[in-house]
Amino acid sequence: TWFLFDILFYGNTLFQPVVLEAAFGRGGDGNREEDEFQLLLQTARDGLILTSIALPGYFVSALVVGRYTSFFGLSRNKPTSTEKKCCTIHQTPRYIQSQGFTFMFLLYTIIGSLWTQLASIQALLLLVYGGTFFFANYGPNATTFMLPSITYSEKCRSTLNGISAAAGKAGALVGTLVFEPAAEKWGDNVVMLICAGLSVLALILTRICIVDDYSRGERVDASSSSHSFSPVGVNEEEDEVNEEDGGVMA
Repeated sequence: TWFLFDILFYGNTLFQPVVLEAAFGRGGDGNREEDEFQLLLQTARDGLILTSIALPGYFVSALVVGRYTSFFGLSRNKPTSTEKKCCTIHQTPRYIQSQGFTFMFLLYTIIGSLWTQLASIQALLLLVYGGTFFFANYGPNATTFMLPSITYSEKCRSTLNGISAAAGKAGALVGTLVFEPAAEKWGDNVVMLICAGLSVLALILTRICIVDDYSRGERVDASSSSHSFSPVGVNEEEDEVNEEDGGVMA
């Protein structure tokens, strides 16, 4: 999922100018220096707008993660029987990541299917495209950093966390290399539909390969710690030495 998400995230980061140009056009009056300056200002302005839409996704994710959401609001405590009947949802990292990929799929599908129509409605295109970054930050861009540390057992956590992060960087490389050639060959709208397909695939992997039982890793750690690899009697001898030394190890 980290690999697939970084294809989407970094690919779309470089794809922003294409969407922004479709929304706002490219200004220019024939003066090359002034055109370049205006292009710089326009890129900064448009990037600020997208960032303003996307950035709150992180804060929303941090606000709800680990909590229970319902019609009663947010709570850290498990719901009562009455609240369970009101569609109470435990916002686990897996569930938040699933939400993110689901909304990304919907928004990419809308953009890809209605590219021509949205291009004529600048504000709507910008809002929908910015929404993909909002839900990316709310969902997988936050949870892909959480999940390795809470799903892998302690003995292999560092190694597998590194492998997961490396997979993400590989996805970023693929996204930066593939998006522009794909857009030139098939069109901008097809690239958005491909993003929708990748979002669905990442959603399926999230639901199949990631579990909500994060105590599983703790149980593995506990069971493995009960089987010491030190020679028989070493621990007991160390305890006796510690007792004789007043409980302080040299």
